[in-house]
Amino acid sequence: MMALLALGVLLTAAPPTTDAMERSAAQHVGREFERVGRRVPVEDPKLSTAARRLAHEALTEYTTGAPGLFTLTRAVSDAGAADPSPRTLVIRAWVPRHAIETFLVRDDFNGERTSHFGVGVAVKAERAALVLLLVDRKAELQPFPRRLADGKPRAATLCGALVSPLRQAEVYATHPDGTVHRVPSPSRGEPGGFCTRLHFAAPGTYTVEVVGRADAGPEVASLFLVDHGAPGTNTAREDTVEPTTLEDARVALYERINALRRVHGVAELKPDALLETVAQDYSARMARDGFFAHIAPDGSTLKKRLPAEARYVRAGENLGLAAGPLAAHFGIEHSPGHRRNVLDPGFRHMGVGVAFHTVNGRQEAILTEVFTVAPPATPEFSDPLQEAYDALSRLRASRKLPPLTRSTALDSLASAHARRALELDQPSAQPGEAPVHERVFEALPDAGTASVDFFVLSDPTAIPESRSLADAANNRVGVGVVKGDSRRFGTNQYWVAVIYAAVP
Repeated sequence: MMALLALGVLLTAAPPTTDAMERSAAQHVGREFERVGRRVPVEDPKLSTAARRLAHEALTEYTTGAPGLFTLTRAVSDAGAADPSPRTLVIRAWVPRHAIETFLVRDDFNGERTSHFGVGVAVKAERAALVLLLVDRKAELQPFPRRLADGKPRAATLCGALVSPLRQAEVYATHPDGTVHRVPSPSRGEPGGFCTRLHFAAPGTYTVEVVGRADAGPEVASLFLVDHGAPGTNTAREDTVEPTTLEDARVALYERINALRRVHGVAELKPDALLETVAQDYSARMARDGFFAHIAPDGSTLKKRLPAEARYVRAGENLGLAAGPLAAHFGIEHSPGHRRNVLDPGFRHMGVGVAFHTVNGRQEAILTEVFTVAPPATPEFSDPLQEAYDALSRLRASRKLPPLTRSTALDSLASAHARRALELDQPSAQPGEAPVHERVFEALPDAGTASVDFFVLSDPTAIPESRSLADAANNRVGVGVVKGDSRRFGTNQYWVAVIYAAVP
């Protein structure tokens, strides 16, 4: 009996297998989501395959920290999945069973919505690593090849469907030379469904993105890599083409950002020296003081970092951290909030800053991108009315709607509206006795509908999007701009009236 008991103790103490650790980890994921009342995510075999690869690489390649975004994307893509930027948990241990024991006491991965997950374990000698990947899937894709071996011109069909509330699928392909192409993606039967033909002409690595539209703007729903050519001919771009100087990084990043804006039909951004100084100073500060956040340790924000005299009106900031500046921007492009800054049609100027430094023997680049509506150093607008019209044109084009035709009759009504509103210090004030829409019908008897937007702005280029601007039926527009002081809205403000009409 004692021998049997001793044998039982020996069996219990035997190292757990990787399969057993993965099963135990998957069960723990389910329990933790149930515990907080969230729907249990589905275990995805493709994500688990990617997680096993990342676990192995955690013991052999990126032995400190988490995998870089390109490494993560490569593993997920090669496994046949297409979820952009999965949330990642990496646990390393010197004793294999400690990896799973450590994971089983973790309860910090269930705070965000998750639809699918994958878990993988790798053991090398006495060491072990466990990797958990969590995603909230935005699109379901039909199988698509990740490698085209012969390097000859090829084409393949990509079909799938966006997950609600995303809609209006758009497909983009970044070619090996860095150019970005929008691929026609006609819809098909099911809601959010699409099918498109992708062409691979030159050998190299292609990045394929499926973008969906949400109320807050565009969002990357799927992302994967396609290698066109023999295995081994394409290595991670962050290892081979990363700029190593600030000047080269700025050139590469400005081109990358504007290439993306061009393919989306958005006006290119202009580099601004003041914004470059602000961005570079902040990247250097984060590297020097050892933090990475939009709010600095002293509580300062981008607004405080911009000079007090700067006329920026509306500004945005992106931060990225990776092995190189392009890898850092790769992460920015595939983060919905950061991507909105990159593609915001209202922004017209930008500055880029990069701090190169070494952390625990690893090279890192801290990237800061700053965007503004107006050039900060410009004291006044030479033609605020034309600036307002240009802003409306950009917003209209960003929605892929036909341009609006300028109407002199509506211009006159809008100017009177703006002047009278400023006199009364009331944006809703009506010029004359008749409401504006009635005066529109008098001026344009054929108009079917009319609407008015009114804004008080520090910058006439900062006109926001509105329901009237997004209404495809509207095809005539008139704008009035008056600059003046107001008790309610401050000094040197632009009072902008925009009148729309739909004329058959």
